[in-house]
Amino acid sequence: MSKRIVPIVLAAVFAVSGALFFSCGPRRFFCAEPEERAEIIVKKMTRDLKLTKEQVQKVNKIKDEILARTKNLRDQKEAVRGEFLALVRSDRLERNKVNAFVTKREEAFRGLKPFFIDKFVEFHNILTPEQRGRLSEKIEKFHNWCRR
Repeated sequence: MSKRIVPIVLAAVFAVSGALFFSCGPRRFFCAEPEERAEIIVKKMTRDLKLTKEQVQKVNKIKDEILARTKNLRDQKEAVRGEFLALVRSDRLERNKVNAFVTKREEAFRGLKPFFIDKFVEFHNILTPEQRGRLSEKIEKFHNWCRR
C-alpha cells in the first residue's frame, strides 16, 4: 500500500510546488512598483535579446527617461483610483461621468504618445538585425500566448 501512496504524494507535492512557483512570478511582476517592473523587463530583454554592455547602457537610459516622464501619472495613481472607486460606489452611475473620467485619462496618455514612439524608435535603432528578429519572435509568441 505504501508503494502506491509514494507516487501520489510525490505528484501532489510537485503539483503544489509548481502552482506556487508559477503563481508567485506574475504577481511579483504585476504587483511590483514601476521601477521594479522596468528592471525586470530590462533584465529579461538583456538575456533574451543578448544585449551588449553598450546596448544595456542605452536601454537603461531609455528606461530612466520613460520613468521620469511618467512619474506624474504614477503620483496621481491613488487619486485616480479614489475617483474611480467613488464612481463605482455611487448609487447611480451616469454615463457622462464615466465618459469624463475616461476622457481625462486618455488625454494624459495621449500627451505621452509622441514621446513613447520616439523612445521605441530609439530602442529599435539600438538593436542588431538578429536582435530585431528575436524581438519580433517574442512579440509574436506573446500575442499567440492565449490563442488556441
